[in-house]
Amino acid sequence: MHSIVRGSLFAILAFFSMAVFGVLTKLATQTTDPIWVSFITYLTGAVITTFLIAPQGLSGLKSQQYSYLFARAIIGTIASFLYMLSMHYIPIVNSTLLFNTAPVFIPILSVIWLKHFIRTSIWLAVVVGFIGILFIIKPSIATLKDPGNIIGLMSVIALAIAYLLMKILTANNSGLRIIFYYLSIGTLMQLPLLWFADNTFTMQTLFIASLCGVALLIAQLSLVKAYTYASASEVGVYQYSSVVFVGIIEWLLWSVMPDFSSIIGFVLVTLAGVVIIHSGSRQ
Repeated sequence: MHSIVRGSLFAILAFFSMAVFGVLTKLATQTTDPIWVSFITYLTGAVITTFLIAPQGLSGLKSQQYSYLFARAIIGTIASFLYMLSMHYIPIVNSTLLFNTAPVFIPILSVIWLKHFIRTSIWLAVVVGFIGILFIIKPSIATLKDPGNIIGLMSVIALAIAYLLMKILTANNSGLRIIFYYLSIGTLMQLPLLWFADNTFTMQTLFIASLCGVALLIAQLSLVKAYTYASASEVGVYQYSSVVFVGIIEWLLWSVMPDFSSIIGFVLVTLAGVVIIHSGSRQ
C-alpha cells in the first residue's frame, strides 16, 4: 500500500475519531458538568498513554523542549475545554465548524509570533476564510449575548496556537511523548476546577466521558501515524471531514442539520484551509 494511501486512511480515522469525540462530549455534557466530562476524558487518555509509553522508560519522557511541551499541553487543553463548553450553547455542527477554522488563523499567528513571510495568495485565502466564519457565526448584537460563538472562536484561536507549538515539537520529539505530556498536564491542570463543578453525574455519563478519552487518544495517535506516511498538506485537507462526520451523526441522533448560511461558511472555510495548507507546504 502506498504511503499516501496509508496516510490518508490514518487521517480519515483521526478526524472521524474527533467527530466521535465531539458527539460523545455533547451526550455527556447534557447531564454532567463539562468540567467533569473534560477531566474524565483527559484522565482516561493519560492513563492509557502512560501504559503505552512505559516500556520506553525515562528516555520516552526526556526532551530538550520542556517549555514547548508544557505550553502545548496547557493551550491544547484550553482549546479542547472551550470546544466542549461551546457545545452547551450552540449546535455541535457549528462548534465543530468553528473548531476546524484553525488553518485560517495559523498564517496570522505565524506572522506575529514566528515572523514568517506570508504570500499574497495565503492572505487572500485568510480573507475568504474569515468571510466563511462570518457566515457561520452570523454576527449581530444577539451574537454578543450568546456566549457559544465567542467561546467557539476562543477555542479555535487556542487550537491554532497549539498547532504551531506541535509543528515546533515534532522536529525533535516523538508523537507519543507529545501526547503523554498533553494529556497528563491537561489532567493535572483541571484538578482544581473540580472544586467548582457540579458533582451530580451517573455511571452512564462516566462511561461516555471515558469513551471521549479513548476517542481523543485514537485521534491523536492516528494523526501521528498519518504524518509519518504523508505530508502535512496531504493530511490537513482531511481535517474538514470531521465536520461532515459530525453533521451525519448529529442528523441521525438529533435530526439537526446546519442551515444554508452555515453550509456556505463551511465551504468557504474549507476552500481557504486547503489553499493555506497547500501553500504552506510549498514554502
